Amino acid sequence: MRALPWLLILAFSGCFMANNSPAKKISDSVRDMNENARWGRIGDASLYVDTSYRNTFLSAHQDWGSEIEVADTEVVQVQIAPDEEHASAIVSYSWYATDTMTLHQTTVRQRWSAVGSGYALFSEAIVKGDPRLLRAPEPPKGSTPDEAVRSRAPVIAD
Repeated sequence: MRALPWLLILAFSGCFMANNSPAKKISDSVRDMNENARWGRIGDASLYVDTSYRNTFLSAHQDWGSEIEVADTEVVQVQIAPDEEHASAIVSYSWYATDTMTLHQTTVRQRWSAVGSGYALFSEAIVKGDPRLLRAPEPPKGSTPDEAVRSRAPVIAD
C-alpha cells in the first residue's frame, strides 16, 4: 500500500511531462498565435514572434481588423525538424477585404524556432492564394521604381 501513492505520483508526472514535449509546445504556439491574429489581437499575437521579426510581422498584419477581416484560420500542418529546434507550419486563412466584402483564401508557411523554453515565429511567406493578406514591406527610401516594385512583391516560398 505504501507504493501506491508513489506510483500515482510517477504516473501523473509522466502525463505532465508529455504535455511539455516539443510537439505540444510548437502546436500550442502556432495555434495560439494564429487565433490571436485571427481575432485582431495582433499585439497578443506578436508575443509569439521573435524580436528580430516583430516589426516586419506588425507591418505585414497592420490591415488585419480594419481592411482585412479574417473569417477562419486553419493550421493545416505542423512539422518539427529532427533537431526539435526548428519547425514549419502551414496555415490556411479565409478572409474578407472589407472594401468589397469578397471572400479570399491564402495559405501561409510559417517558420518557427526554439527560443528559451518555447517557440517563436521567425518568418511568414505566402505559398498559395491571394497575396494581399500580408502587406508587403515598404520599399527602401531612394530606390528606383523597378526596385520599389520588386521590394513590394509578395514573398512566395517554394
